[in-house]
Amino acid sequence: MSYMALYREWRPQIFQDIVGQQHITRTLQNAIKANRIAHAYLFCGPRGTGKTTTAKVFAKALNCKEGPNAEPCNQCNNCIRITDGVSMDVLEIDAASNRGIDEIRDLREKVKFSPTEGRYRIYIIDEVHMLTTEAFNALLKTLEEPPHHVIFILATTEPHKIPTTILSRCQRFDFRRIGTGEIVDRLRDVCESLQVQTDEETLTLLAKTAEGGLRDALSVLDQCIAFGGQRVTVEEVNTVLGTVDQELLFKMVDYFINKDSTSALFLIDDIVNQGKDLRQFSKDMTEHLRNLLLIQVSDHAGELIAVTESTLQMLEEQAQKVSRNMILRLIDIFSLTEREIRWSNQPRLNLELAVIEACKAEPKYSFEDLAAKVEELEAIIRQGYVTPAIAVNSKKQPEKQPVDQKNSVKLAPKNDVPGNSLTLEALKNSWPEIMEKLKKAKRTAHAFLIEGNPVGLSGRRLIIAFPEDYAFHKENIEKPENREIIEKVIKDITGEEIRVKCKFLSETMSEENEEEENSLVETAIQLFGENVIEFSD
Repeated sequence: MSYMALYREWRPQIFQDIVGQQHITRTLQNAIKANRIAHAYLFCGPRGTGKTTTAKVFAKALNCKEGPNAEPCNQCNNCIRITDGVSMDVLEIDAASNRGIDEIRDLREKVKFSPTEGRYRIYIIDEVHMLTTEAFNALLKTLEEPPHHVIFILATTEPHKIPTTILSRCQRFDFRRIGTGEIVDRLRDVCESLQVQTDEETLTLLAKTAEGGLRDALSVLDQCIAFGGQRVTVEEVNTVLGTVDQELLFKMVDYFINKDSTSALFLIDDIVNQGKDLRQFSKDMTEHLRNLLLIQVSDHAGELIAVTESTLQMLEEQAQKVSRNMILRLIDIFSLTEREIRWSNQPRLNLELAVIEACKAEPKYSFEDLAAKVEELEAIIRQGYVTPAIAVNSKKQPEKQPVDQKNSVKLAPKNDVPGNSLTLEALKNSWPEIMEKLKKAKRTAHAFLIEGNPVGLSGRRLIIAFPEDYAFHKENIEKPENREIIEKVIKDITGEEIRVKCKFLSETMSEENEEEENSLVETAIQLFGENVIEFSD
């Protein structure tokens, strides 16, 4: 018999053997016991988490000659044929290669036939998100009202690409990433069965590399066994995957702490000469820094970090040498480097620049210090005065001469304009009445003015602001025939001679900011004198 890959040889054949998806297997088993079998299911989740495997076990449980039972017997002819993939009643379709409307039309014709061996005719459509829009539309009616003997099981890694009309007709089950501990347990069982010697650190490294996919972990283990024979070590896993030894990550962080850029660059040279994946190194470094950060911020970091006891102790020792601000800064550096290396023609240069940047001295101020300073400055601004720190001119000021009160001239207030008692607030209160009268006088002018708002009144000049999207309205209001009738209506309502000026809203906002700055300058002059203030950009 030809060799079978580990992930196929160790594929679960009953619900109990499916790892990490108890919330799904229990629901399906209860549905079988209660005879509450739906006509369509959607299995979605990351790769290698058991979607297709669960679908096949479910199909066996439904068509088992001893059932339907919560677990298939795996002894009857139906179970054996489904396991071997030759059953005429359980059809597995790859939607990636059968994605057109013609294939779905053919499927619609076949669902009419009754099952030949079991109770149900079950269609497992893998990667269903690859179907075309036309194919989904053709499948829709059949999925909504299929024959009583037909069950559809749709599997996908990208459920967001499936039309909502399909989603609403299926019972959805979300498969989760499998925990590192559960993957380690399964790998240990496989190694013991194959009499392969390994250790806990190696199994943990394999599990972390799989990123929640048991199939990926078994595939890498299979490759490592082919490389190293009956003994699998951390060094062999690193060689197969192109990852670096954990010890190198500890060394590199020590170089960062000591600001030893020369040693760090030589270490990069060794990694390159060993043929390691530089992007993977950046990713591993980010993971290592994340572990250090968790140890600093949590008393239960051991539960969050998938490492051995010896590695955890080394992490705790190194975490005491480095500040939290430095860790955060290094995480930013290597996260960015990982993204840059992905599309770079010179990945070594990107990594060397990152290492040099990481070896620089820490910032003088921490995030907390900067936040405190910003808060202090905001408090000063809210109090409405300028601190004496801005006075930089140290020239001696001449003594002020006494002013002859009799001959002094009293200046009128800046905003006080003779003959105009109208305020902006009063004008805004009268604005609805003005608009109503304008509508009767000239409808087109009223229609253009609806999008404008009075925002300023300087003497006898009224500023009407328009959003930038309404330039057409602004231009029409500026036409003499429209502007004059608006001014006439305002005079009829308020009794004041007012001239209308149109501006964009952004222009009025910039003018307001300039006025605020001028107000601050005037306040500073009043506090410190006109000649002791020196401003610089």
